Amino acid sequence: MRPVWCGVRTIAFGLGALLPATLSAQSIVSGYVRDSLTGRALGGAVIQLVPAATPWVAGRMATSDSIGRFRIDSVASGQYLFGFQHPRLDSLGLDGVTRTLDVDRAIRVLRADLAVPSGRTFVNTLCGTSADSTGAVIGRVFNADDGEPIAAGSVVVRFAQMRIDAGGVRRVPTLVTAQFGADGRYVACGIPTDAPVLLQARAGTGAAAARLGSSGEIEVAFMPRVPLVHRDLLVSLRTPDTVATASGAAPPRTAASARTGTARLTGRIIGSDGAPVGGARVSVQDTDVSATADSNGTFRISGLPSGTRTVEVVAIGYTPVRSTADLRPNRDATITVNIGAKVSTLAAVKVTAPADRSGFAARRATGNGYFLDASAIEGRGLQSVASVLTTVPSLRANGFSTVDPTRPNVSGRGNCKPDVFLDGMQMRDGTSGLDDIVQIRRLGGIEVYANAASAPPQFRGGGNCATILVWTRAYVP
Repeated sequence: MRPVWCGVRTIAFGLGALLPATLSAQSIVSGYVRDSLTGRALGGAVIQLVPAATPWVAGRMATSDSIGRFRIDSVASGQYLFGFQHPRLDSLGLDGVTRTLDVDRAIRVLRADLAVPSGRTFVNTLCGTSADSTGAVIGRVFNADDGEPIAAGSVVVRFAQMRIDAGGVRRVPTLVTAQFGADGRYVACGIPTDAPVLLQARAGTGAAAARLGSSGEIEVAFMPRVPLVHRDLLVSLRTPDTVATASGAAPPRTAASARTGTARLTGRIIGSDGAPVGGARVSVQDTDVSATADSNGTFRISGLPSGTRTVEVVAIGYTPVRSTADLRPNRDATITVNIGAKVSTLAAVKVTAPADRSGFAARRATGNGYFLDASAIEGRGLQSVASVLTTVPSLRANGFSTVDPTRPNVSGRGNCKPDVFLDGMQMRDGTSGLDDIVQIRRLGGIEVYANAASAPPQFRGGGNCATILVWTRAYVP
């Protein structure tokens, strides 16, 4: 029997130990409770059975076991309100899931299952659509420091859509922004379900949003045939330093302090066979700290900023993978990352590599500037060069962002436009034309210099903003 969802907020049941003695128990009601969104059993669910005619009368209850199974004995014939409560429902914004149940004494054992509403039911109700192929991302945004909901802000969902026009077929970066209020709940509708999307929470609204803080940008994916993703997010709110400026205002925290903190991440890296993967490199995106897993596959990273963050794992012989961690101050967050099966490798061959015509490797060795090679660019999992650039710590620290998602261009505070060079040639339009000229999979390297003075002399365009050098694989093999 399929469960019926009675709304986002349903009536609460009265709980009791026994039915009135006048009701002669005849049947057994049993079944399973499961989460339709994940396909998993719900252990610890409180199942309630209340007479429909007298819902104020105490009813019967049971608790599901670790595999979601429950059983209520000695149930008299009649019609009942039948449902369950579980913390999972509260996280989804539901008070309870109920339906009516007819019990006939002629049926000795009545099978009656219960479930969290389906993803399509959620999407149809929350987004007002019944025949759309898109899905929704829902959840709550919490303060990583105290666990309380953040009063106001937004969640930005980023993905690429295919567009066909006179110029041919191209991928267009798209943003969906979902605002949230006092309870921290957000609903982002119209999200494509056929590929992973990027998700980031931002505290505050208007001008305050840039000062209050944000979560890291994480990747979420829809399960097959489930058009709903539920993901709560943690944001560490920034607080000004205690030393006031001459104007009397407290200065904001520096970019360096925003990338550090007191959170800790521990975990284990395993392969598809469950065996530990030693030597894997583990890093937390948008920070400068990383660790190497030991022979047991375990690792530990300290000094991390709080909030929901992306964790990147790279190991020789394996495909790089990304996971997610919810980091809180002065606490350990523990994750297990399955890095999958070892990729097939060819027998050793002698290869004569083309020369590095760009000087990329030589400049990287000096330690001046910020460098991304092809593997690091691919590991970002982003669809545009401009999007990759906004993950560079020195650019983020100086307010650089993509200001137009339909034609990405990178600019900083005061509308600062960086000098951009592609394979040594200066780009007149900055970064806005890069994605029309070169596909991100053809990039061999990116160099970023925070200001013109630190850039190589041959690549100083005359401005006093950042300098960005983009190289294809023809120049950086």
